[in-house]
Amino acid sequence: MSTYLEIGLFLLGLAFGSFLNVVTLRYSPEEGFYHKKHYSGRSRCLYCQRNLSWYEMIPLFSYLFLKGKCHSCQSKLTVQYPLVELVSGLIFVFVPIILRGLFLSLSPNVLVLIATSSIIWITAFMFMLAMLVIDWRHYVIPNSVSLTLFIVALIWIVVGQYNGAFSSIYGSSFLKQFAAIFPQFSFQILNHLTGALLGLLFFLAIFVFSKGRAMGMGDVKLMGVLGLLFGWPDILVVMLLSFIIGALTSVFLMLRGKKKITDKIPFGPFIVISAAIVFFFGAGLMSAYFGIIGA
Repeated sequence: MSTYLEIGLFLLGLAFGSFLNVVTLRYSPEEGFYHKKHYSGRSRCLYCQRNLSWYEMIPLFSYLFLKGKCHSCQSKLTVQYPLVELVSGLIFVFVPIILRGLFLSLSPNVLVLIATSSIIWITAFMFMLAMLVIDWRHYVIPNSVSLTLFIVALIWIVVGQYNGAFSSIYGSSFLKQFAAIFPQFSFQILNHLTGALLGLLFFLAIFVFSKGRAMGMGDVKLMGVLGLLFGWPDILVVMLLSFIIGALTSVFLMLRGKKKITDKIPFGPFIVISAAIVFFFGAGLMSAYFGIIGA
């Protein structure tokens, strides 16, 4: 991609991230994710409720210019504002870069495939980002968001099948190298269905045996949907990483005195972060791992 296109995508991502901040900060479990109240009305300070001026709503730059404080009441603004906007901007830039490398030699209509796939995966990651924020703030993953991500996953499967594209994030050359470890079905849809069943049933078993103490049904549904989106064997690494990242984060928070061993910690954010790691770094991580163990 050209530098101008990347800059344009980054700015567009910042704008979408700013909108996502508004929706997630207005969200309440009682009203649901798609309640019209979250999408209408002027933006206000969370503390003094003053309507924000245009220069206070410039994604990323307003937070830096105002030094993280409300211009009126001087209350400290949540760091969620710049983080979500920055992550959103990076998603818009790097998703097409990853997909370009994956599909460059797999389809004659490569530009159309990259553009279509980029829209699908950017949409998926934006909803995952919304899930991460909402689960961290409210300890709940909205069913409506999981259902939307399920629809996105179905669209991705159709697009991959129609274009004859290899829909695993790892890429065909990597999986051919480790075909004995990660055998795949000839029909990609079976790999996606296998991923969905694996993610759903494994997390459902944890939910049942822990009686809901280890994770909630929202996590179970999310992992099932991500299994459908990523497919087999990608979902295996998503699952493994989610437990590793969750454990390390929990220990860190307890050592810092932020959480006690009896406190609840939302698991959804760890699933989303793991999914992002697999998408952007999965092939490199797996190649490095099997290189170390000599597989």
